[in-house]
Amino acid sequence: MSSADKFSGISTDSFDRESNGKEQNILIYSHSLPPWVDGVSFRFKQHIKMLKDEGHHVHIVTIEDQLDNAVSSCAESVTHVDSTYLYWYPAKMFPNLTFRNCARIWKACVESKADVIHCTLCPSLPMFFMCARALNIPLVISVHTDSVTLLSKCDSPWWVIDMCKCMEPLATWFADATYTVSPSYSAILLQRGIKCLDVTWGGYANSTIFHPGRKTEGNWREVLSFGHPDDFIMITAGRVSPEKDIGFLVSLVKQFRDKGEKIWLAIIGDGPASDEFKHLHGEEHGIWFIPNFLKQTELASLYASVDLVCSASTFETFGFTSLEAMACGTPFLGPRAQGFRDVVNHNLGGYLFDAKDLTSAAHYLDIMLHERQELFPESSVLASTSDFTARNCYLRTLECYRLTKQNRLKSTNDFGCGESTHFILRSLMKTIRAVPIVFMMFFIAINYVLLNLPLFIASCCQLMSRARRTAGATWDRRMIFTNMTRNRVLVGSQVTN
Repeated sequence: MSSADKFSGISTDSFDRESNGKEQNILIYSHSLPPWVDGVSFRFKQHIKMLKDEGHHVHIVTIEDQLDNAVSSCAESVTHVDSTYLYWYPAKMFPNLTFRNCARIWKACVESKADVIHCTLCPSLPMFFMCARALNIPLVISVHTDSVTLLSKCDSPWWVIDMCKCMEPLATWFADATYTVSPSYSAILLQRGIKCLDVTWGGYANSTIFHPGRKTEGNWREVLSFGHPDDFIMITAGRVSPEKDIGFLVSLVKQFRDKGEKIWLAIIGDGPASDEFKHLHGEEHGIWFIPNFLKQTELASLYASVDLVCSASTFETFGFTSLEAMACGTPFLGPRAQGFRDVVNHNLGGYLFDAKDLTSAAHYLDIMLHERQELFPESSVLASTSDFTARNCYLRTLECYRLTKQNRLKSTNDFGCGESTHFILRSLMKTIRAVPIVFMMFFIAINYVLLNLPLFIASCCQLMSRARRTAGATWDRRMIFTNMTRNRVLVGSQVTN
């Protein structure tokens, strides 16, 4: 595309010219890689493949013990590190802050001879920063997950949320560049003290999988509507968790069914909030929900078969669900919030309602219910996805790497000793590098305590509880023996004659 790219403000023609430079050694760490299933995993999988196809050398640091072969086969080396999790959100894993992991990361940096290190933002970042600073390797952080909103939706303690708000900007200040996935989320991060590059990653839908032809596969309309395929069917797909606000969609559909409208909602996915919605499965509620994740081909067939794909989440940093739905020719209904507003062209690919406003959502759903065919023909919906290509995402990320290296060179030259061979200046440069490394060691120690203390306390509580149960069982056995010798009967914890 020759016009200005809305995810960078720069023509991607210039990216194409600059991408024809020399091969690069790229060291990549992502907290999500296949077989883990989410937008981050998908984005990195495609990026790693394109880097290899373009002749670059990819080296991976991962917490996945069974890394998908499609990813590992594209890498020249794979380093596995031990993982742990955040006590308040155990579903998400990240490398543990240990000397052993730090040594593994150091070895990966040295052996890969990395020109740039690309890491996702997570609590283990200080280990990568120390290695990057000591070896003078440019480091870029990519931010994919709105951790503050996620923790808030999961009812985490207020001080955990405040700690996240404090730690995230602090971590990014020490990197050479910070990169995110959409302009709207970049603006939110700026309000939190995180300045990102003007170029953002974006995303795309795989056109070999997501296309309108998939509607002929399967009998989804019959299944999702409990035998009423001619009714209006809408679906929401993804992780079933508190931050997705699925309850909002349940209320929206109930409002229309109470008025006699023939409308059905299918919830596709699984997650920690599944138990909250499982009991709603059935004709009486107009909801289809059997907790399970589908393969991408099945999901594409589903998107192409239904009348509308929807979401109520204000948590998305990029609207992959909306993009995949529109690539199948199906319009999307979602909140005018971060991520979705960068992907969905209002009135062309679907509608965006006021976030958390049931009246606004009902207004646009009513239009969809009665005028979808006229207002959103398949060709119009497909046209709204034309700028979202894998090539554009790849070129933006290469531009990010170029800017990262440029920032590292500038910060080095600002001290006047970038390429100097003078002994004193070289020593000064090493001292300058050592200062933040020492700070990061202190930062690691604090993080280790904050992240592992709750797990330690929980383990102690479990041991104490087990000890009490063991002591209680021993006491009961003693009481049974005592009362048997006295011709008494033990009933529960009471002794009766």
